[in-house]
Amino acid sequence: MNLPCVLLTRPAGRNETLSAALAAQGFSSLVFPALTLEAQALTQEQWQDPKDFDLVLFVSSSAVNFYFDALRARGQSWPNGVLLAAVGLATAACLRAQEGVASEDVLYPEALDSLQDSEALWAVLEPRLGHLARVLIVRGHSGREWLGQRLEDHGVQVQRLAMYQRNAAQWSPEQGRQIRDSLQAGRLAVLLSSSQSADAVFANVKRLDLMDSWAQCAYVVIHPRIEEHLQSLLLQAGIAAPPMVKRCTPDDDDIVAALMAVLSRD
Repeated sequence: MNLPCVLLTRPAGRNETLSAALAAQGFSSLVFPALTLEAQALTQEQWQDPKDFDLVLFVSSSAVNFYFDALRARGQSWPNGVLLAAVGLATAACLRAQEGVASEDVLYPEALDSLQDSEALWAVLEPRLGHLARVLIVRGHSGREWLGQRLEDHGVQVQRLAMYQRNAAQWSPEQGRQIRDSLQAGRLAVLLSSSQSADAVFANVKRLDLMDSWAQCAYVVIHPRIEEHLQSLLLQAGIAAPPMVKRCTPDDDDIVAALMAVLSRD
């Protein structure tokens, strides 16, 4: 009997834990990242030293890894007294795992039912604004515009550092065949972790002539804004009957539970 299947689309290196957890519960996975991440080469003039800031905010685990790799390459370690911030639990855990980072210096929305978004992190940062004169946002070439603007509106000097470039992955015809075969064998659930990844998946679906599969899949998203964007893509594609969409937090355990729920539903 064919197993229900999950299409995992997070960037490379972010899907393996999910795939193993799903396999332990009897579900197979296709690991097809929707976006590729390429490190941004920085000149000495472009580099932003953490000691020059009161707080450094990281938009993702990828931002953490790229920045700390660059920090170590320069022979530097994390300076004492500089706070760190993360939008979500996974990014916070990645920060706490870095050498020289004290767990108590990592700020993030700790409530388990938090949406783990910019608004939730703002609620954590707002009481500390009196101690934040300079903030660095480490990200790709865009992201967290609202949060940066809020900080600037309250008199904080904000620098933005692009550590990597996000590009849409080009899925192969063989990957398209695997998607179609998985759907024909049973239910297929798709994980979407950002609006940009949803756009990239949709572009591959159109290019590989998989629109009929797109309409039949179930979806798990990690934020209401991603769900809204997904629904707009479906409407643009002329899909009148919206498929099943389940929302969860970005926590790995919650994602696995949500994927299992949509795959197990009759």
